[in-house]
Amino acid sequence: MRLTVLDDDPGRKINLGVERYAVFLDGIEVKHVFTADDEKGEVIAAVPDERGYMTTGNGEVKRHTLYGSVRIEPCQR
Repeated sequence: MRLTVLDDDPGRKINLGVERYAVFLDGIEVKHVFTADDEKGEVIAAVPDERGYMTTGNGEVKRHTLYGSVRIEPCQR
């Protein structure tokens, strides 16, 4: 399954006001995820600074692509 919040991504676009997911890469939770694909083993997430906050460049959030074993779980409300 591929979930995304990006308009230009081919995955299923989720509505953050209605549904939330936790994404794990090799068993470690990844924060600030834009796209997660558990079949391809791919996560596109914001690049964090030394405190764990998102970083920006040229007016946009910096992103990086991570690869490994991806698990996507619905968050409990």
